[in-house]
Amino acid sequence: MDNLEEMEKFVEKHNLPRLKQEETENINRPITSTEIETVIKNLPTNKSPGPDGFTGKFYQTFTEELTPILLKLFQNIVEGGTHPNSIYKATITLTAKPDKDTTKKENNRPASLMNIDAKILNKILANRIQQLIKRIIHHEQVGFIPGMQGFFNICKSINVIHHINKLKNKNHRIISIDAEKAFDRIQHPFMIKPPQKVGIEGTYLNIIKAIYEKPTANIILNGEKLKPFPLRSGTRQGCPLSPLLFNIVLEVLATAIREQ
Repeated sequence: MDNLEEMEKFVEKHNLPRLKQEETENINRPITSTEIETVIKNLPTNKSPGPDGFTGKFYQTFTEELTPILLKLFQNIVEGGTHPNSIYKATITLTAKPDKDTTKKENNRPASLMNIDAKILNKILANRIQQLIKRIIHHEQVGFIPGMQGFFNICKSINVIHHINKLKNKNHRIISIDAEKAFDRIQHPFMIKPPQKVGIEGTYLNIIKAIYEKPTANIILNGEKLKPFPLRSGTRQGCPLSPLLFNIVLEVLATAIREQ
């Protein structure tokens, strides 16, 4: 689907929950030094670096010196100023699925190694929306939602099957849908629509737009970095905000199914 009008119609057709005005204002509040320091403190130190080569350990060692620089950078992005290229860049590497035949491409996961400054900004955004995610995501969605576990839905499914087995009318069906490389399938023009529909707007939405405005990636092949190329779809694996954006986009499909 590449028709923006069709996307608009599809999203508008379905009733999604909406944030209250004060909740929208809360996620749009100015970024603070405390938020930056908290995220840096909790950065994992065993992750591979992004294109700029800086690690979480580097940021933790020089937190005091880097925090004011990052604050100025993020404020500039919030105000709609120029964005450094580091926000858009990522290096794609493959991580093998455990206990699978790695000679088959589907058994290798592409992971985006992002620069830490972009990760810090995305984590601040993720922390803010995570507090409200249960307001806009139906309780049937359990992936990436704080306090929810995958086995909740397994238990529900077993109970439903058990209930159906007691009925005289056995005309029921269970459908299992597995979206291959699901994160990579989301089109960027569509990705902005569902957050707008649920009341995510203002500076918060502008930052998401900026992050996905002109993202690029380099593939590492046999240890060598290939030429960068533009990305036109997909939320980035390894980005703290990606799972929540994926939830919000998926909620449109889940709502459409529920309404049928």
